[in-house]
Amino acid sequence: MTRKRSAERGIPLCLLLMSWVGFSAHADDTLIKAGETQAMVCKACHQFEPDGKPLVGPPLWGLADRKVGGYPDFKYSEALKGRQGHWDANSLDSFLTSPADFAPGTNMVFPGVADPGARAAIIAWLATKNPSPPDWTTQSAGSPVKSVGDGILTPGDNMALVASVCSACHSLHLVKQQGLSRDSWQETLEWMVDEQGMEPLEPEDLNAVLDYLATYYGR
Repeated sequence: MTRKRSAERGIPLCLLLMSWVGFSAHADDTLIKAGETQAMVCKACHQFEPDGKPLVGPPLWGLADRKVGGYPDFKYSEALKGRQGHWDANSLDSFLTSPADFAPGTNMVFPGVADPGARAAIIAWLATKNPSPPDWTTQSAGSPVKSVGDGILTPGDNMALVASVCSACHSLHLVKQQGLSRDSWQETLEWMVDEQGMEPLEPEDLNAVLDYLATYYGR
């Protein structure tokens, strides 16, 4: 009788643990997916593939095995080269908060990511861009992830993607001032790639961006 009751008490505990593990995995996947969208702001200057090449900034594949300012033959600022240690969740969180405060004198003009939840999502996604993904979890990993476009752009499908793409190079208020046809928006994006060094968007992302811009800032 005692053994039976113990077993019966153990079943709910096992189910509870299984549910918790399943929830954690789902939450991690959700955070990583959000980070992929948030990191669009980084793709204007960096590549993330294993065979990535330097653009305006160094490629970011394999950060977990790299010292700060440690990509071979990349021309870092003296400020970033002077930083000690390797990249990890804490150093990335500090850097993404404000590159200028992390390494005063850095060449990186990007102002940073103010929202802690967005930073946590980007860092979780960056962890997947390593041969052996590290456990890069920050204290803000459970925080809501706000789009950089919240309060500026018109809410709608693909607003977060548009905000991430456009805020890499200029203020989102500049987007609000425009009123272009879909074709004109596409010509503008092509000009940014050809003349301003913007990284080309994947066809699916390009169509999503154009759908949003033509819908809310079109004519």
